Amino acid sequence: MNTDALIVGEELDGLLAATRLLELGHSVRVLATGGGSLHYAPGGIHVLGYTPDDEPEPVSSPMDQLSALDDRHPYRLAGEQVVVRALDWFFATADRMSLHFLRNGGNVTAVTPAGLGIPVYGSTRRQATRHALREKTVAIIRFRGHRDFPAGLVAAELGREGSDVSVIDVDAPGQSKENVGLARAFDGLADPGTYFGALKPRLPAGTDVIIFPAVLGLQRHERIAETAEALLGAPCLEVPTLPPSVPGLRLHGALEDRLSQGNVMFHRGVRVVGGRRSGRRCEAVIDDMGRVLKASVLVVATGGVLMGGLEVDSRGQIRETIFDLEVFQTEPLAAETVDRSLDALHQTGVETDQDLRPRVNGSQQFENLFVTGRTLAHWNPASEASSEGVSIVTGWLAAEAAHAYLGG
Repeated sequence: MNTDALIVGEELDGLLAATRLLELGHSVRVLATGGGSLHYAPGGIHVLGYTPDDEPEPVSSPMDQLSALDDRHPYRLAGEQVVVRALDWFFATADRMSLHFLRNGGNVTAVTPAGLGIPVYGSTRRQATRHALREKTVAIIRFRGHRDFPAGLVAAELGREGSDVSVIDVDAPGQSKENVGLARAFDGLADPGTYFGALKPRLPAGTDVIIFPAVLGLQRHERIAETAEALLGAPCLEVPTLPPSVPGLRLHGALEDRLSQGNVMFHRGVRVVGGRRSGRRCEAVIDDMGRVLKASVLVVATGGVLMGGLEVDSRGQIRETIFDLEVFQTEPLAAETVDRSLDALHQTGVETDQDLRPRVNGSQQFENLFVTGRTLAHWNPASEASSEGVSIVTGWLAAEAAHAYLGG
């Protein structure tokens, strides 16, 4: 079976490339070994939180700092206009999926699972930020038996920021003590009002803000949070938990639903082990059962080392796993040079042109193959706090370049 576009990997960049190609009128299939890494994503859209200085200060305006990045960074390859267009498209798409993000013209400081701060460009509507909590009377809800939300750490950090914080232990709906199980239990509440009404007498007098772990539903979280706010009489904000991340799964689920409604085919449990090419064109990929899957264009969104798109051999060398594409690597990974090796691990990846097409045979670019996200070289999602931003920009750009190749 042939198709216009084949997306290899279910990372955010791959799902967004598929979404944009679908919008542009193309047939799309997605091949994935697993469910992607959005279940690690804490919520919010991190575009650029830090620049690569020796002592980095948080970035307040990401667009003003793009020029400080390596000229081979994905943002620099794309160019500022493409970065802005891609982000605008993503936030408009999220709104249509009823996943509403707040954009403040720059970064705000979101609260991490440990209570620390991290710069975020697009916060979810009820994501807890330092600004919203500073010098407020805050009640943190902790569900008994739930170990993935260190409420004590969050309370201690917020206290240092000037908030008056108390932790309230309550029983969660249902029997589950795990993140996804708790979210499903909230989704399944026949009468959320009864649950939150019983919680209200437990709150300290004068509570300004209530923090919940980010498990208030997968499908019905907006409605559940609105019910909680109406009954409890204060804003109800969420702080992400340790993985698996319910906010990340909300985004994954919304994109998956949108693609399925557009008749995009998903093939899961498929491990792509090789590809066929003719000159500068990729003709097909081959899975671990020997099946040949053809497409006019291919997008490699395999998630880098974390998700198996790049693999490390016994000598510390890294290779791309499907087409054996050329990989940039500063130095071999070694236990003796942990700090440098960690940076090399993040910076390593496939080099491309401005349309995200990788090289073949040393110089020529592939015509119909595009690489996105963490499989790309010259960026560090951990130290930059830029994971979702680069995924959005490169997913959108790959789709636009593929559309142009297909004659759009």
